[in-house]
Amino acid sequence: MRIAVLAWSVLATSLCVLSSVPARADVKHVVARGHTLDAIARRYHVPQKAIIDANHLHDPKHLRVGETLVIPGVQAPQSASQQSHTGAPATTKGAGDKAKAGKPQKPPTYAMAPRTPGVIHASRLATSEDFTIRVADRRGRTSPTALKSFERLLRSAGNQSHAIEPRLVALVGVVSNHFGSRKLEVISGFRPYSPTQHTAHSNHNAGKAIDFRVLGVPNEVLRDFCRTLKNVGVGYYPNSTFVHLDVRALPAYWIDYSKPGEPPRYNSPNVEADEGTSDVGAEIHAALGSDPASPSTGSGAGASDAGAAPTPPAASSTP
Repeated sequence: MRIAVLAWSVLATSLCVLSSVPARADVKHVVARGHTLDAIARRYHVPQKAIIDANHLHDPKHLRVGETLVIPGVQAPQSASQQSHTGAPATTKGAGDKAKAGKPQKPPTYAMAPRTPGVIHASRLATSEDFTIRVADRRGRTSPTALKSFERLLRSAGNQSHAIEPRLVALVGVVSNHFGSRKLEVISGFRPYSPTQHTAHSNHNAGKAIDFRVLGVPNEVLRDFCRTLKNVGVGYYPNSTFVHLDVRALPAYWIDYSKPGEPPRYNSPNVEADEGTSDVGAEIHAALGSDPASPSTGSGAGASDAGAAPTPPAASSTP
């Protein structure tokens, strides 16, 4: 009899221990505009390969809007009873808590204190060169050394260089500080004039523009922060790999839904666009080895938004 009681006691203890382990299960994710496999994997904290294997994806770089993906092994939230077994406080929601629960949650900003204030860490993807550049001198002015380093960093695919606008350098430093000194990945900077470029007076031709992304930061987030800067042009390319930033007299914003190798497809017919996706084709292909018809989804922890092929809004929309 004593042995039976002891056995039941051991079994009950085991069940309590097992119930304290957070449940893991498969969940479903519906692909929306701008979603990439990398960003989805980071959201659920699962490896990309696990999602690929679970869904038998043959082309994971090109997810379809509306497609439902199975996300394997996602940890389910604990119930109040599970929290009591693990020692976590089990709280009872009041009216105020319910009201808060009903409010939409703000997306993460990815902002953090800079690890190296005033110092930019950048990679020139076309040549795999890394740069560490202190933007300002002791008086807070953009230093001549920084300008020369940026001139080399932003040189053209043909190794031609041009003096870089100091305000652009300063603003890139602001971006770097805002995102915690994460590495910047440069796609394109200075480009000599070409008769085939979208606009006859591109800021890229004058050393006043950069196409880049921030390692670990979604391009939508980078785009939104750049738009808070004063008197800049910001271009968003959801079917490519970068965000465009330039300095100008008046602010401008545009979206180009085209892919590399295609003519521009802007969100409005009257946008003050500085370039089309194909203007940076040479730099993109050199940097990423991508096919013009198959843009890369970016590198690192979800630094681009090229996974889906969204349909542009009506031409009457405001940029």
